[in-house]
Amino acid sequence: MKINAIIILLATCGSCRMEEQQAKVDAEVKEVKKSEKNIPERFLRIDGTVDTLRSYELGNHLFGKFFRQRAEFYVIENPNKTLYNHPVRSITLYFLDGMLAKTKFDLENDISDDLINSYGAFTIKGYDTITRKLLKTEKVVEARQDKKVLNKNLINYQLKWDRGTKFIYARVDKSRLKRRFEYIEAIKDYNEKYKKAEAL
Repeated sequence: MKINAIIILLATCGSCRMEEQQAKVDAEVKEVKKSEKNIPERFLRIDGTVDTLRSYELGNHLFGKFFRQRAEFYVIENPNKTLYNHPVRSITLYFLDGMLAKTKFDLENDISDDLINSYGAFTIKGYDTITRKLLKTEKVVEARQDKKVLNKNLINYQLKWDRGTKFIYARVDKSRLKRRFEYIEAIKDYNEKYKKAEAL
């Protein structure tokens, strides 16, 4: 009877150890899967320098090369990243002639208020008649509890900040079922450079 109890106990302990080891392996696999999408900050920095190494390292996220390979686009889905504590759905990196010229973050939520409080004065553009009318008839920004907040009646707009060598944009469209919340950084002459690459 005691021998049977000892055998059962040993089998149970062995089973516990196997479960612990499996749980450890599962945790390590999860950590690898999670960390695979960690995007180094240097890949996202618009700094005006030519760095083709970044585009080579991002090869598995390549969306396509265009205009005789002068333009390269990379899309990283579900990155392990947040902006102002809001999850990022995807990041699109736009390289022109080997230089990271633009980044676009597709977000879960609107971060307009966070950006206003971080960067201050901005310009705003309305993309529908309701928003354009509100810009003429209502306050764009209000002070609330020592913070500035954007008028919540604005539904389809773009905010823009001049940050020296680059522009920062918040593009928001709450008029459709799938809402659009984007944070964009681009070198100031991005559009001109893109058009030149396209024309060749």
